[in-house]
Amino acid sequence: MVETLDEKIKEAEQKIIATKSKYERLAMMLKDYAIMLSTYVEIEKIDKGSIPLLWDLIETMESIPYLNINVKTTILYYILHVAIYAESHPDHREEIIKNLREGIKILTNKEGLLKMNELYYFISERLRKIEESYRLLIEETPLQRNQKAKIINLWPKIVYDYYYEHFDIIIEGLLREPTKYEPLYKQLIETNDLREFFEYLQKEYENLRLKKT
Repeated sequence: MVETLDEKIKEAEQKIIATKSKYERLAMMLKDYAIMLSTYVEIEKIDKGSIPLLWDLIETMESIPYLNINVKTTILYYILHVAIYAESHPDHREEIIKNLREGIKILTNKEGLLKMNELYYFISERLRKIEESYRLLIEETPLQRNQKAKIINLWPKIVYDYYYEHFDIIIEGLLREPTKYEPLYKQLIETNDLREFFEYLQKEYENLRLKKT
């Protein structure tokens, strides 16, 4: 049977999508490995005692096959960030490391990580719907095509950063001020309504966000 032109085009498109997906996964795996290595190197410099805790956390994360890679890299990023902060603040290093250790222990919780995963997907889905509505709105406005493209490309980063900051608050908070943020983490674990929990994060955003360091 001779393939039609449409069938050949469809087959080529599927191959392109499969190849793109393959390399995107590879890129994410390399990113995951790079941040894991960077975090290990920094922790080894400032507090060798935290290394077993770090590996326990990594093993727990790796034991969850469907844990989104962005959840893992975000956690590792903030551990790295706090470790670098400890290195540059010797006067407060002991307290920073104590909090970091406690935060890593709290995060090494399969139930909690699964709930963080659910929250991440909840935020991602909400953003997808907002972006869809926004694109439709822009498409209906009387602007030139290049103007529409600029607006569509610029807007998502602002909104994405804002929404994902609500996710980051929990992780960074646990690593920097575990006593204050552990109740919030427990609240997430126990909730049966992610929408309600996320609305609480939005409402309390200014009170919950940490000072930038």
